[in-house]
Amino acid sequence: MNHPEWILVPWAVFAFALALKFWQFGSALKRHLTVRTPSTTQFRQTLERIWTQANEEAKWRP
Repeated sequence: MNHPEWILVPWAVFAFALALKFWQFGSALKRHLTVRTPSTTQFRQTLERIWTQANEEAKWRP
């Protein structure tokens, strides 16, 4: 190969994608921590909704 520095291009793309993922994760975490804490009733309703959806999906599995 005439230009061995081309091997750095995939690594640069990988590093950029990794940095982007870390930035997205950090901003999501920051957004999650700044939201006020839901009340006990809201939290219970959320858990019940997740549980109901999981049970409905489990019924359709062969």
